[in-house]
Amino acid sequence: MERVKFTTTFTTRIQVTDNVSSFRFEKPEEFTYLAGQWFKITVPSSDGPLSKPFTYSSSPTEPYLQLSTRLSGSDFKNALAALAPGDEVQMEGVFGNFTLKDDLERLAFLAGGIGVTPIRSILRYMADTGASLPVTVFYGNMTIDDIPFKQDFDEFEATLPALKVVHVIFDPPEDWKGPRGYITGDVVREELDDPTAWTYYVSGPPPMIDAMRKVTDSLGVPKERLVVESFGAAK
Repeated sequence: MERVKFTTTFTTRIQVTDNVSSFRFEKPEEFTYLAGQWFKITVPSSDGPLSKPFTYSSSPTEPYLQLSTRLSGSDFKNALAALAPGDEVQMEGVFGNFTLKDDLERLAFLAGGIGVTPIRSILRYMADTGASLPVTVFYGNMTIDDIPFKQDFDEFEATLPALKVVHVIFDPPEDWKGPRGYITGDVVREELDDPTAWTYYVSGPPPMIDAMRKVTDSLGVPKERLVVESFGAAK
C-alpha cells in the first residue's frame, strides 16, 4: 500500500474511560488503509510540531479516522488534548502488518488495556463486513471500569457468532465469574481446546509482548503462528 502524507482536520473527542480518549479526524475521500495498521500524526503545540505513531482504532468501514490513547500528561498528549474542532494535523502512513491474512483459520488475540486499539479496528471491520472467521479475544485490564471499548466489544460479540471475548480482570468485583489476574497459559487452555492450532496476534507495550511470548511458548505455539504489534512506552 502506497505511503502518503496529508493534512486533515480534528472533529471531536470522545471519552472512552476515565483516562482514555478517542480523537476523530476527517477521512480524505481517496485515503485507504487496512484494519490494524498504524500511522504517524503531527500536531501543533506552543513549542512547535510534535509527532507520535498510533494505530488507527477506527475501521476502514467507518467514515472518520480515529486514534485512541491514555492521556499521560506528556507534551504530546497535552497538545493532542488541546486540539479544537477545525484544527489541522498532519498524518503519514500507513504502516504495519498487524492485519487479517487470507490464510487464517482460527485467530486468537492477546491484548491488554489501550494496546487493544488495532484489535478494535479489526473487529469493527469484521462486524461491518460479516466475517465468519473463528476469533477468541483474551483482553486483560486492571478493573471492569478500565476496559476501553467495553460496549463495542459487547456489540461485536453479539454481531459475530464465531467471536468470543474473554475479559481477564486483575482486580475484579467479588461477584466476577471470569478469569482473574493476568492472561496466562492456563487461561488460554481453559478456552481453546487445541491452543497450538490457533494463530495469535499480540499487541501492547514491550512488557506485555514479553509476557505473552512466554505464554505462547508455554503453550507450544509455533513461532510462525505469532504476529506481534509492539507499542513503545506511553509518552
